[in-house]
Amino acid sequence: MSAVTARPRAELAAPGSAEEAFYWLRDTLGTVAPRDPRTRRLGPRRDRLELLAECLDRDTFLLVSSWLGSEAVPAVTSKRAYADDLRLWAGVARELGGHERLFVGAITPGIIETWTKTQKAQNKAGRTINRRLSVLTALSEYARWKTKDESVVSPVTKHDRIKVDPRDETTATPILEVAELQAVINAADTPQQALVPVLIYTLAGRVTECCTAELHELKTLNGERVLDMRRKGGKGRVFPLPARLGDLIDVATQGRDSGPLLLNDEGQPMDRHAVDRLLTRLGRLAGVSPDRNLTPHVLRASKLTHMHDAKTPVEEIQEFADHAAISTTLGYIRRRDGGALKAKHAAAAVAVYDHLVDRFISQRSAP
Repeated sequence: MSAVTARPRAELAAPGSAEEAFYWLRDTLGTVAPRDPRTRRLGPRRDRLELLAECLDRDTFLLVSSWLGSEAVPAVTSKRAYADDLRLWAGVARELGGHERLFVGAITPGIIETWTKTQKAQNKAGRTINRRLSVLTALSEYARWKTKDESVVSPVTKHDRIKVDPRDETTATPILEVAELQAVINAADTPQQALVPVLIYTLAGRVTECCTAELHELKTLNGERVLDMRRKGGKGRVFPLPARLGDLIDVATQGRDSGPLLLNDEGQPMDRHAVDRLLTRLGRLAGVSPDRNLTPHVLRASKLTHMHDAKTPVEEIQEFADHAAISTTLGYIRRRDGGALKAKHAAAAVAVYDHLVDRFISQRSAP
């Protein structure tokens, strides 16, 4: 494994013989506004690849570039999330290990134990803690394969992971009922705004998939209008479009035949942050999910849940959602069924004591 120096931005723009690969990885990882660890203020947006070059040692930078650029991490959203989490671990290695830059082996089991306890003390969500621990495990596994060094092991053990109740609904994605979804769409002022929730809900799309959809991907096959959408992991999927959605697209795109499908009212392409802001505003105007922001994932989860309500076989829901594992699909359905079963069993309990409490309840209605 050859070494690569931690290049500054100017050098990253022209990385020699690997120019095209670095350009691709830099563009794939995109930019982020890093937060100052002391003031917690967001700084200017910078390339994630550049930030990694600054916080990783040179061998690890090369290893991580290979890892994030490979099919070991197929989804763009995962590549970006891993890059962000590695910057977090670089900060942990600096604070708890005294290492200026992160390298494989810098995070020890002792550091993991201290960090995990700190996260618990700060009441961080167990799922978030486990996700960040998983990054270290995945990188260690890739490093062992890449270097053929069997001594490389993950510092994370099963005892470090937080036990998360899969049936815990405190952080579960809320589901919109049909009337609530209609209220969200009705809150839109323009066809451009309405297209966002309509498109995401209709296709049960992930936000990045919808934001990267281009108008040239709208095609006609066998007399039917379709959208050739790229789904998670770069997988191509052709979606037949309902005529009504096609009509809304035509009105919202105002005769354009190229560029992104989703533009805001000012004609600017919408990224996931812009979609989040719009949906949050529409949700508040509609009065739905008052305790939580309305997110694209809520619309996706709502569509899959409504399919289940309509007695769609779970295998069809899994295929429509493009879930690799059916257990992911069942996560939506079990939450819905769980509520119905709880209501059913609670109602059945009334038969046991109904006649015994009637004398108390009847007093309430007595004159």
